[in-house]
Amino acid sequence: MRSPLLFFCLLLLSCAAAPKHKNNKHYFQGKNEWAKIANDFRYPAELKERIEEFLGVPYLWGGNDKDGIDCSAFVKQVYEVYEIDLPRTSILQSKLGMNIPRHALLPGDLVFFGETESDSVTHVGIYMGNNKFANSTSSEGVKYSSLDEPFFFLKYLFAKRLKV
Repeated sequence: MRSPLLFFCLLLLSCAAAPKHKNNKHYFQGKNEWAKIANDFRYPAELKERIEEFLGVPYLWGGNDKDGIDCSAFVKQVYEVYEIDLPRTSILQSKLGMNIPRHALLPGDLVFFGETESDSVTHVGIYMGNNKFANSTSSEGVKYSSLDEPFFFLKYLFAKRLKV
C-alpha cells in the first residue's frame, strides 16, 4: 500500500518542481519540434547566387552597394531576392523573425553577434549550412566565415528565421 502512495507523492512533487515558462512563444522542447518547422523552410538557389554576387566586395561602414558595403546592408541587399525589405541596421534586423537555437540553424537564417554581456548586437550574417555563414567583415569584405572562428564563436548571440 505504501509503494503506490509514495510513487504518487513523488510524481506530484516532480510535476510541481518542473520549470514553468511564462512566455512559450519562443520556447521549444528540442530538435523534433524544430524539424517540423524546418520541413516548411525553402532554400532557393537564388539566395546563394545573390550572396555570390557580393563575394569580395570591400567593407565600408554605411556602404550600401558593390563599391563598399557593411554587414547589415549586405543582409538587406541579399534578402531583396525574397522581396523582403529589411531594416538598414543589424539592431533593427535582430528584432524580426523567430528565435532559432543554434542546433536548429538552416541556410538563410540570420546570425547575430555582439557583446555577450549586454546582448548588444553589432554584426549580422546569413547562415549557409555546415557551420558557415556569409557576412561583410571589416578586414576582408564580403566572405564566408565559420561560426567556430574564435571571434565569431565568442561573439555569437542568437539567430532568427524570417518567414519567406
